[in-house]
Order: sequence, then C-alpha cells, then structure tokens
Amino acid sequence: MGLLFNTSEEITDKVLETFDDKENYLVVFKHNDTKTDLFKWLAIGGLYYTTDSSRSFILNFSHRGIYEVEISNNMKKNFLIMPWNEISSFEVVKKNKKAIITLIHVGKKVSYEVPFTGKIAKGNEERFAKLEGKEWNRIE
Repeated sequence: MGLLFNTSEEITDKVLETFDDKENYLVVFKHNDTKTDLFKWLAIGGLYYTTDSSRSFILNFSHRGIYEVEISNNMKKNFLIMPWNEISSFEVVKKNKKAIITLIHVGKKVSYEVPFTGKIAKGNEERFAKLEGKEWNRIE
C-alpha cells in the first residue's frame, strides 16, 4: 500500500540514511505460493487477500543478514534484521520480469517477489544482478 504514497527516490533516501549504501537493497512485494493464495482467498475473504498480497518491503542485504522494512505511508519505520545464521534455507528463482526469493527464517517460510519493471522497481534488476554475483553478501 505504501507504494502509492512513496517514490523510488524516497526509498533510496531511506536506505542511504540507514545503511550509507544504495547498492545492496531491493524493493519487493510479499509473495504467497498458489496454495496459500487460494486458501487465503477462500477462507479469509477477498479483501484481506488483496491487502495482504500487495504488501511491499525494502530488503537490504549485508554480511550480517537481511534487513527488512515494510513500505508504508510513513517512512520512519526501522529495519528489522534476519541474521544469516537464523536463515536455514535461501532460494532464488528468476523468471522473465521478476524473481522470487524464498527463505526460512527461524522455521517460518517467507517469500518475496522482486519486480524488474515499473517506476518503483527502478534499478531493481541491476541491484539484483550485483547481489546475486556477490552471493547476497553472505559470509559462509
């Protein structure tokens, strides 16, 4: 929802202000697999499903872990960290105009869709390629 009220420049400024770096982040959407999508739509209702599936986030990848913040009307929220040692699985599937990042953090499966097109996704494809080349800044 926050993408309606924020520009890509505001997002870059937030990342720069927090991490003093603008090369290691991606703008992503929450991603549910088909089974979860269908369940939420049938069991919970279409309105919640629409709201839940349109949540947007900034992910910043560092040697410490993945920092996440939900994009909302107010860009004053703090980033939360998912340390690499708490992530038991990390998988990336690249498709035509997007990629899906799926990870398991302390037993919970979380998926994000990384769009490569659109105004808000400006630079996502280039940053994605650099992060992929740097192994997502993971230190094994």
